Amino acid sequence: MVEDAKDRAAQDRTWPSTIYSFVPDADQVCTIAPLGEGNINATYLVSYENRPPLVVQRLNESVFPDPIGVARNVELITSYLSTRWSEDFGRCTFCRFPEVIKCKDGRSWFEDQSGGVWRCLSHVDNGVSYPRVVSDDQPTEAGMMLGCFHALLEDFDGSVLVDPLPGFHHLRNYEYSYLEAISSHTRSENSEFIYCRKRIDDRLKNRVLEELVEEAETHKRVIHGDPKCDNFLFDRRTGKALALIDLDTVSRGLLAVDIGDCLRSFCNPAGEKAQSTIFFDIGICERLLKSYFKAFDLSRTEKFLIYHGVRLLTYELGLRFFTDHLNNDRYFKITRKDENLQRAQVQLKLLESIEKQRSEIEKLVGID
Repeated sequence: MVEDAKDRAAQDRTWPSTIYSFVPDADQVCTIAPLGEGNINATYLVSYENRPPLVVQRLNESVFPDPIGVARNVELITSYLSTRWSEDFGRCTFCRFPEVIKCKDGRSWFEDQSGGVWRCLSHVDNGVSYPRVVSDDQPTEAGMMLGCFHALLEDFDGSVLVDPLPGFHHLRNYEYSYLEAISSHTRSENSEFIYCRKRIDDRLKNRVLEELVEEAETHKRVIHGDPKCDNFLFDRRTGKALALIDLDTVSRGLLAVDIGDCLRSFCNPAGEKAQSTIFFDIGICERLLKSYFKAFDLSRTEKFLIYHGVRLLTYELGLRFFTDHLNNDRYFKITRKDENLQRAQVQLKLLESIEKQRSEIEKLVGID
């Protein structure tokens, strides 16, 4: 549950003083300032006199039931990635990922008096993120970055990771929540509402990705979990991919989930907050997939699941936005009336465009 905005704002003002109690070299800190516009964790940039800046975050325990476990996950993943940057992965030497910086007590996290869990990460200099595609090269760069991320972690033992978000990407659970919400909501049913409800109701009985996986007999790998457009950092000067950030959702899963979510985000040129024409850009899809396959080759089964992954993740997000609208916006932050309804409409229009281009998408992955 998202905290009340006023309470959250009041709490934000107390956090910088807490930061001094655990960051290394606190006596050299020059400034502490909010960083980014993330919807989950509270994030700050800590600047120093004589050392590189740090990124400090308070993990949101209302989203992550085991925030210390999430902090440990990120430590394990970043430590492993640092050992994989070798000549064996020459194509991936451009990749950078945040590194965990030990707190004063030597641990990778700090627990404050109220039970809040904090951690320190390195800052990626000259990096910028975008909520949507802003250049022709961006999808190519992102595809290479995601492929390298999967390649670098191919041999990592995912069984050591805790599940950061139990129930995440479990479509049936989201559908049950929708059915419960639609039966008792108090929202007015305007044209946008009717559009969303019809598109969801038409798809409730469709087979889900998990069922296809059981038939295809593929296996789970280590995935990012949330490779949307604004979790990629690009060099401000060159536009080249620099880093893949926000590793809190890293877990064991299907590559089709990661690739599908990445395509869902990048291939909507208008962005998730769009008010204009919504469509799935097959050209962006082609550039992203081509560069991904240069970095990491998939089995035929995994390629077969890519279309189902992008379709599922788009439908799932539209379903979640609409359900949250029905529940009076209890999960996703909003800044204006009916924002979650409009977000749902964007995803469901994108879904229609994806479904119309199934054959083109499957040709791109070599399944036709």
